[in-house]
Amino acid sequence: EGALVILTARHLNKLKIVENEIKNNDGKAESYSMDITDRNQVYATVSGIIKDNGRIDILVNCAGIARWGSIEETSYEDFDEQIKFNLTGSFNTIKEIVPYMIRQKSGSIVTIITSTVKNTKAGRAAYAASKYGQAGLSNAVHEDLKGKGISVVAVYPNKTNTPIHDPYISRDDPERKTLLKPEQVAQVVLEAALIPANKDIKELIINP
Repeated sequence: EGALVILTARHLNKLKIVENEIKNNDGKAESYSMDITDRNQVYATVSGIIKDNGRIDILVNCAGIARWGSIEETSYEDFDEQIKFNLTGSFNTIKEIVPYMIRQKSGSIVTIITSTVKNTKAGRAAYAASKYGQAGLSNAVHEDLKGKGISVVAVYPNKTNTPIHDPYISRDDPERKTLLKPEQVAQVVLEAALIPANKDIKELIINP
């Protein structure tokens, strides 16, 4: 769509692979190392992006972790870590970027959540809690920013064929063929990012 894609994650070497792929397809991209759980890093990175580019038009929250386990199996550490990455990380990025979007009177915030929120199954105690919180955050921010020119949309994909499932589904498992493709999710995320703020749409659900 002609946008400058700014990639952030903890591991810059992995980002550079994606950055180069975008550039090789005539796109524009930059990479920044940033840990979304570190508020000082988020502040510094967002400030640097604004300094270099003047504005941020779209925020896509897609970082997260998944560790399955029932309430009996889930450790305190597993629970805290998933809340920190999936919920607090999204809060940190939204919190830093919203003031700039309010100032420019435009923007789009898209948060990729999970169909677990719509159909919770056993063995997902910590993961579900973090994702329900993320959904609540997106819905609340959607209401907070009404009338300010900012669209806030939560995207709920069904199970997607990404490395997040590697510990639970082998790469040659036939189930892999039934999963959503990352490209399908990316297309819906793009559509979500382009929804006008005055449409008042707060969620999109993706099924295979």
